Amino acid sequence: MNKMNWKFYRPYRDKLVDKKNEILSRIFDKNKKDINLSSSKINKILFLRTDGKIGDYIISSFIFREIKKNYPNIKIDIIADKSLENLLKLNKNIDTYYIINRKSIKDWKIVSKKLKKNNYSVLFDSTEGLKYKQVYLLNKVNAKINVGYNKDDYKIYNKNIKQNNTLKMIEIYKQMLKSVNIDVTDTRYDVPISEESEKNINEFLKKNNVTGKIIALNFFGASRGRKINEENALIIIKRLRKMYDKYKIVILDSPNDRETIYSILEKTDNKNVLFFEKSQTILDSISIIKKSDLVVSLDTSILHIAEGLNKKIMAFYGPKINKNKWRIKEENNILIDYPENRINDVDFEKIFDNLKV
Repeated sequence: MNKMNWKFYRPYRDKLVDKKNEILSRIFDKNKKDINLSSSKINKILFLRTDGKIGDYIISSFIFREIKKNYPNIKIDIIADKSLENLLKLNKNIDTYYIINRKSIKDWKIVSKKLKKNNYSVLFDSTEGLKYKQVYLLNKVNAKINVGYNKDDYKIYNKNIKQNNTLKMIEIYKQMLKSVNIDVTDTRYDVPISEESEKNINEFLKKNNVTGKIIALNFFGASRGRKINEENALIIIKRLRKMYDKYKIVILDSPNDRETIYSILEKTDNKNVLFFEKSQTILDSISIIKKSDLVVSLDTSILHIAEGLNKKIMAFYGPKINKNKWRIKEENNILIDYPENRINDVDFEKIFDNLKV
C-alpha cells in the first residue's frame, strides 16, 4: 500500500479498531459494587503498567516506595510490558512483576489465570487509554477494588478518578491511592541506577577524556512525528555547541534510529560529540543522564528521568503536551513550546535565536 492510500485508509482502520475495543470491552465490563477498605485490610495490590511507557513508570515510582515504607505488610505486584523489564528488575519495592506481550491475547489469558489465584485487595489501572484486554484482565483477576483513571463509563472500575488536565499526574496518582485510604506525602521519583551501566559509562567517558561538563542529547520520541531528522539534529548540535562551548555532547541511544545517529556523527565534530554505541538498555542512558549537567530532549521518558535525577533540562514540547499534566517543572529549566504537530516542521534556528539562557 503506497503512502497516499495509507493516509486515507488509516483513519478508517483506527475507527474499526476503536469499535472492536468498545464492543469487546463491554462484554467483560461486569458491574462491581463500590466498597470501602481501610488500609489495614489491604493485603495485596496489583498495578497495571501495560502501556509500556517508561516516563509514566518513572513518575509513578514513588508509589511503590511509599507504600512499602508506610504499609510494609502490603504485597505489591505489577504487570507490565517488556519495555519496563530492566527498570522493574532494580525496584526492590516491588514483590513480583509479570512481563507480557501486550499485543498477545494469549499472554493476557495466561497471566490473568495466574493473577486470579493471588486474591488482590486492590488493582490500580492508571493507563489513559482502554483496550478490551485490560477489561478482560480486570474481569478475570476479580480484585475486590478496581481503581481506574478516566474510566467513567465502565462499571468494572468501582473506584474512578476523573480526568483532570489541570492537575499534575503525581496528584492524580495520590488521589487514586487516597480512594483506598492510602496516604503518601513524598513524591520524589525513584530512578533505578544499574551498577553495570555505571561502570560501562565511566569507562566510556574516561576513554574519551571527558572530564568537564556534559550535555545528554536525545533526538527521538516514540512516534514518527517526534523523531528529529538529520538536518535539524545538526542545527541543534551547532547551536548547543555555540551556547555551551565548554561542554561535551553525548547523544543518547535509540536502537531503531542508529543509522541516523551514525550519519549525524559523520557530519559533526566527533571530539566534542560522542555516542556510546555499546548501549544495551535504557539503564545506560540513565547513567549518562546522571553524569550530565544539562539534558536536552523532546522524549518525555528522558525528561522525567532527568527530572528525577534533578538535572537542568531543555525540553521541547509540541502542541499536545504544551500545558498538560505530564509537563516537567519550569523552575530552573528551559521549556520550549512549538506549535507544529511534527517536530521537523520546527524552525530550530529561530527557536535558538529567541532563547534567553
